[in-house]
Amino acid sequence: MQMVTKRLRIGGLLIAGVLSGCGGGGGGGSVSGEVQADLAGAVSIENRTRVDLDTADDIRVGLAGDNDSRNTSQALPNTAVVGGYLSSSRGTYNTNTPDNFEYFTDRIDIYAAELSEGDRISFQVFESPQSYFPIGTLPPQRSLRVVDADSGQPVFTLSESSGSVPITVVLGSDGAGFDEGAYFIELSTSGGAPFRYVLTLASESSASVMNTRYAEPDFLVDEAVVTFKSESSVGQGGPAVAQAMSAAEARHLGGHSWRVRRNVGQPVTALSAQTTESMRADTLNWIQQLGERADVEVAEPNYIYTAQQVTPDNDPLYSRQWNYPLIQLPLAWQAAPEGGLDVGIAVMDTGLFRNTPASSGAWHPDVDANVTTLGLAVMDYVSADLDIDSRWGDPSGRDSNPADPGDGRAQSSSFHGTHVAGIAGAVDNTSGVIGVAPRSRILPVRVLGEGGEGNSADLIDAINWAATRSEIDVINLSLGGLGPSQSLEAAVNNATEAGKLVVAAAGNQGTDEATYPAAFANVVGVGAVDGAGKRSSYSNIGPSVDLVAPGGDASRDANQDNQADLIISTWGTDDGGVFVPGYAGLQGTSMAAPHVSGVYALMKSVDPTMTPDRFFTFLVGGQLTNPPPNQTEYGAGMIDALKSVDAALDGNTSTILAARPSSLQFNGVVNQQEFNFAKYPSNANITIESVTDSATWLSVNLEAGPVSTTDPVTALVDTSGLDQSQSYSAEIEIGYRDNSGQPTVSPLVIPVTLQFGDSPEDLDAGRHYVLLVSTDDSRETVAQTVVNASEGQYSFAFDEVDPGEYFLVAGTDMDNNGLICENGEACAEYPVNGLPEKIVIGGEPVSGVTLNTSFRRPTIAAMGLPRYGFEGYRLKTGTDEQGEPVRQVETNR
Repeated sequence: MQMVTKRLRIGGLLIAGVLSGCGGGGGGGSVSGEVQADLAGAVSIENRTRVDLDTADDIRVGLAGDNDSRNTSQALPNTAVVGGYLSSSRGTYNTNTPDNFEYFTDRIDIYAAELSEGDRISFQVFESPQSYFPIGTLPPQRSLRVVDADSGQPVFTLSESSGSVPITVVLGSDGAGFDEGAYFIELSTSGGAPFRYVLTLASESSASVMNTRYAEPDFLVDEAVVTFKSESSVGQGGPAVAQAMSAAEARHLGGHSWRVRRNVGQPVTALSAQTTESMRADTLNWIQQLGERADVEVAEPNYIYTAQQVTPDNDPLYSRQWNYPLIQLPLAWQAAPEGGLDVGIAVMDTGLFRNTPASSGAWHPDVDANVTTLGLAVMDYVSADLDIDSRWGDPSGRDSNPADPGDGRAQSSSFHGTHVAGIAGAVDNTSGVIGVAPRSRILPVRVLGEGGEGNSADLIDAINWAATRSEIDVINLSLGGLGPSQSLEAAVNNATEAGKLVVAAAGNQGTDEATYPAAFANVVGVGAVDGAGKRSSYSNIGPSVDLVAPGGDASRDANQDNQADLIISTWGTDDGGVFVPGYAGLQGTSMAAPHVSGVYALMKSVDPTMTPDRFFTFLVGGQLTNPPPNQTEYGAGMIDALKSVDAALDGNTSTILAARPSSLQFNGVVNQQEFNFAKYPSNANITIESVTDSATWLSVNLEAGPVSTTDPVTALVDTSGLDQSQSYSAEIEIGYRDNSGQPTVSPLVIPVTLQFGDSPEDLDAGRHYVLLVSTDDSRETVAQTVVNASEGQYSFAFDEVDPGEYFLVAGTDMDNNGLICENGEACAEYPVNGLPEKIVIGGEPVSGVTLNTSFRRPTIAAMGLPRYGFEGYRLKTGTDEQGEPVRQVETNR
């Protein structure tokens, strides 16, 4: 084996290293003896990754296995990410390529696994582009069943048409318990188009596992939100900041943040299907350049966010506010007879219904008595780009009138903000509905414009303004869809420090991926439950959910009142431009959030000293909620209005020590983890008295003494002598006291799990196509090889590659539609998935290149900027120079 020293240029950097000449055949021919491939390397497989035995690609080459019956079920570890394929029929994709890309019939896949109570299962579906199928092709029908292997009885069944919301179940969450043991997981389809899927199995304490698609939150083209490192920009005017940034316009958003608009000679447009890829890429490249400036802390897209409602329903409403008895609100009103008197709730939304949108009109009659506006202060923050106020005599853009002008459609618009405001604070006036805090002040702040959309610059500006207003005590954000904007988080933190509680909808995507702003540390993220207190099918889970509240579920009648579980509140119609007040039933985490905002108003009305810090202290201490079936779906549990008011009346807050993250996971490769302490109240003076753990393999570098919330604590595991075929669990218990004499709750307990990785021979992400792709906009596949997994990796090599710059990528084509790296396919990009960099080939051979493949996708936080419009890489079709099909399966080297 010849050894050479090679200089490899990657992304503009020269890296010197010793590279092996071992390798095999690939895109241009075979390698033997002393002949080296131009490029060779390996693709490793993420731990706990599996692939369906009978994908369309397997069926195509006659190598499909059998997992269509319980007798031939495919075994999975109890934590796994599995990629697969299902189709109810056979046909050909309309791909307009020389090859006929076929899909094949495969109606069911059955897996076997050991499952325990609290484990969660998610079934996510991904379809090929609609253009690949004849007009009228129906969406796929999907079904998930979990069956007890001993009795053969199903313990969970759900069938539905595919959509953006995954099927997710937490075992035992219905309160009936769940017996640990062997189960079959049956995935099937009964009609519609073929589809890819990702099945995830995870324990209750596992971090997010459902990030299987590239997040694509909308943004405004040619705009950025820039946060500077110092105060130097704050004293400057917009023209000066714009000139310094070589931009056309800059507007101060409060703090160190500015909205910057480029001078491109054309109006700003929202990102949409019609926006060209070049416009997207150009904007993101510009934002990246802004972020590299020495005076800039962070530069981000000006994200678009949307209202978090689902589908409206205009059924009769009287006596249908089932949501209030569910949280013991009638009893809470007795304990808080002032009903939130004079507590200000800023409803940052679409604005509020007025019988005419002009400033002289009356507000919705069921809210009117509680509405507070602030003279000439700006309360409509919607930028002109998303505004249609001018239809009603208001100037487009910011003004003092937060009336909802509707959507400008021929039929009725969405009066989302009016619905939210009614839940929080509709007046007790013997007609219509009543709000949670019926004597609170409702301050409508318009941040969502046409179509219920807004952008992060407007929202940041509005929150920073609200932080300065003594009239506002709680900010309700029934909106979401933003990326993890650091500038928005800074505005939220600013409001919290100013004494404003920030409450946000957790999102309606049914996923455990973090949703913003709900997932920020200083925001109360609210998930939704139905009439029986069970998580609504659409409600997000995981890091975005601090607690839950009634949000409704139109697919259920959980309280058995012969009506769908919808939340009834104030609404309106504007057919033909005539505005008429009314009522409607909606569902969504948008409806859940104002329940919590209203409860906080009740708490503050009985104890004016109530602060966000004390609210979080009560929440962490379990004083505001009923104990949850599990924290993954319900956070701290469902809000209980009576318990919340009682906590405020008592006024005694126990000192509580918490950990972030709240649990630790090790895998035998990652044997060191860090966590930080959080104190409730935040100014508590806490001393650690004892630190114990329940396992000899676990240790913590923490000693008795004062608690620091800034210095991380390290936990270590020693895996020597442990059986690597087993999983282990333990606890870290930390005893503490409050030096000021306040009572403390029981010791802090941090769950710890240790789950070793698979044996290399068990890892399999499916047959991989390894491509060299051009770096121009065409992303044409220049060279291609096909490899199977062996001992946990894929080895590849390319011969006779023309010198030049390429992207190196690899992935599956499980549905056989000619694309790899689509959402739902395994994907690897060099050097990091989501951040591909150019690799230069020329001169001496290059080997030792490594990539990592997975069915999961990196988050925006990991990539730095979002990735938009990515549709995968097109496979090379036809035959090679030797006349062999280029999609043939190569042997591993």
